Amino acid sequence: MNETSQNSVKGNLLYFSPSEQEPSYFTDSLLYICDHGDLGALGLIINRPLDLELKDLFNSLKIVENSKAKGNVYMGGPVNPGAIFILHSSEKKWESTMEVSEDISLSTSEDAIQSIANCEGPENYLMTLGYAGWGVNQLESELIENAWVVIPENKDVIFNSDPNKQINELSAFVGYDIRMISPDFGNA
Repeated sequence: MNETSQNSVKGNLLYFSPSEQEPSYFTDSLLYICDHGDLGALGLIINRPLDLELKDLFNSLKIVENSKAKGNVYMGGPVNPGAIFILHSSEKKWESTMEVSEDISLSTSEDAIQSIANCEGPENYLMTLGYAGWGVNQLESELIENAWVVIPENKDVIFNSDPNKQINELSAFVGYDIRMISPDFGNA
């Protein structure tokens, strides 16, 4: 995809820093950055489950009849909300799979979707509709403006947390309440 830049946050979590200003689409959102390089960045919101179960999505798209897949579909972001993205553990790969880190990959292909609909792995996954995207230097500018708190990857928080508890669990992981960071006060 992108040529990874030296200041890339690929493979990290981003939390939208609360502001005294107007709320944003990303307020209280936790994103995992799947790609970040010279051409821009791509991430998935991982704490916004939709009122749509995986099995219902698969049945409605006629991917599998009577899928036994468990869990909800997530709103991955405002860009291309009809596209399916699968953030998953790296033990299983398909033709479309892009390795994000040693432990986490991203897939979008029909065979990956089919595999999950058939309950054939991978062990951990999160399926989203849409993604968050940034143009050239857009994310870098937002990071300089302190709009995002950057947090190292944490598989347990990504795949094994209740979305309502992820921010608290991530705060415990880093040792401070990430909701208390404000972009209105510069860098330390």
